[in-house]
Formats: sequence, C-alpha cells, structure tokens
Amino acid sequence: MPIDPQRARAVAALRFRALGDETRIRLLELLTAGERTVADLMEATALGQSLVSHHLRTLRGAGLVTTRRDGRWMFYGTNQPALASAKLALYELEPLKGEPR
Repeated sequence: MPIDPQRARAVAALRFRALGDETRIRLLELLTAGERTVADLMEATALGQSLVSHHLRTLRGAGLVTTRRDGRWMFYGTNQPALASAKLALYELEPLKGEPR
C-alpha cells in the first residue's frame, strides 16, 4: 500500500524539526555506535539528565530513536528505517543532472 504523499511530508517535517538541534544530532551520532542509556549519554555529552531526556523524547516522538527496557534500564538506539526515510526525503528533493529546475 503506497504511503500518502501528504502524510509522508508531515512525517519528514516532524523528523527534520527534531534534527534541527545540534544536541539532538550529537545524541544520534553517539547512538549510531550502539544502544546507550541516559546515564551513558549524560557522561558523553556532559549534559544533565533532564536535558538529555528531553532531547531523547523529541527524537523518539519523531520516530528517530527506539527504546528497549532491560530491568530498570532503558536503552536508546537509532531507528535505522526512519533515518533512511529522512535521507530519502532529502534525496528526492535533489534534481537529477540535466533535468530542468
């Protein structure tokens, strides 16, 4: 079933808004190496717990981050299909060579 273009644009806009912050991009960079906890990300970024959690909540709301609970720990990781979708949305905006603008 094809995705509605209007819905696809809305999802892309949500993801690009989430990516419009340096801290969130940094968190995603850290998560590309593998799953991490909030504590791991706090240590790597020297940011407080509430700020890291806020940014992760935004990334998760945009579908860019996944979570996995293991006992009392919540592990965050990248949602590779969502990141690939965001890349594709940008790629589709690039005109082909020789194609009129």
